[in-house]
Amino acid sequence: MKYFFTIVIVLLSLSCFAQNAGPNAAGVYEKPEVAAQFAPGKDSLDRFIKHHIHMKHAGSDRKDNAVVVFLVEKDGHIGAAEILRTSGDKDFDGEAVAIVKAMPNWVPARDKGTVVRSSAMLTFSYRAD
Repeated sequence: MKYFFTIVIVLLSLSCFAQNAGPNAAGVYEKPEVAAQFAPGKDSLDRFIKHHIHMKHAGSDRKDNAVVVFLVEKDGHIGAAEILRTSGDKDFDGEAVAIVKAMPNWVPARDKGTVVRSSAMLTFSYRAD
């Protein structure tokens, strides 16, 4: 049975209509002027995730999503990462967090021309086929 993995990138900071409120109490920008980005680009991010995912899901025609929220530090490395919304599969959720933590540095976010810490999200989806 083949499994297709799709990755949907949803950066918290991509709301063009949202007004920047500045950093939260931890100094993390949720809506910087320029969002953090995976340095090589979205296609490379998709390839990175597909290369690093090692899950074997038994199952049927089930489709699940795990949302991982993480920090992109000022130097671009990935800081804390955790599940924001569970897929209902503890192993899949753990694999999603592990992949985020293994990512190479991102281009950090900028706000008013200054490099800032920011939060970002990735949605990991799998569909048994």
